[in-house]
Amino acid sequence: MKKLALSVLLTFGLISSAALADADYGLEVGVRSQSGDADGTGSTTTSKTAIQFGGIVHYPISGGWYIRSGMLYTQRPLVVKTGGSTVDNKVSMNYLDVPVAVMYKFEDYAGIFGGVSLGMNLDKSCDAPNCVVTDVKTPILPFIFGASFKFAPQLGATIYFESYGDTVAKSPPDNLKNYRAVGANLLITF
Repeated sequence: MKKLALSVLLTFGLISSAALADADYGLEVGVRSQSGDADGTGSTTTSKTAIQFGGIVHYPISGGWYIRSGMLYTQRPLVVKTGGSTVDNKVSMNYLDVPVAVMYKFEDYAGIFGGVSLGMNLDKSCDAPNCVVTDVKTPILPFIFGASFKFAPQLGATIYFESYGDTVAKSPPDNLKNYRAVGANLLITF
């Protein structure tokens, strides 16, 4: 049994080191427009601009197919106006995202991807008086779809759409849910 486990680990190690040698690495930094819904009676939401940054890697699978992964710091803010109130409450939630997507590269300079992003909540806050954010769901698993392209050998952009249809948190009396975002990141590859 020990020999089988050792063989599997060595094989995985050799495959991983070969894939890492052919992998594309990059840094992304950009902005996103975050929106969502509040289900309180008469409650409304307003989208907010946020930032996203971190490292991305494309692991080759076969031909033009890759696994797109990495680690990204992602802001997911939302302005909530509870029914009957005139106060705008900015609810801020920040996440460490680990995207796992399948990417098809048409060529070295362009590709499309789709998958999920494992989002782990780092912190939460709200700026209205007597406001609390409770029951933050972590991790969340939003769907992501997008495209990456280069306009210079080591410089490019990533555009994406992200959607998470479940409840994300509560800011009593509202449940915050149906988070969506569109974003554009500058991509610097190595």
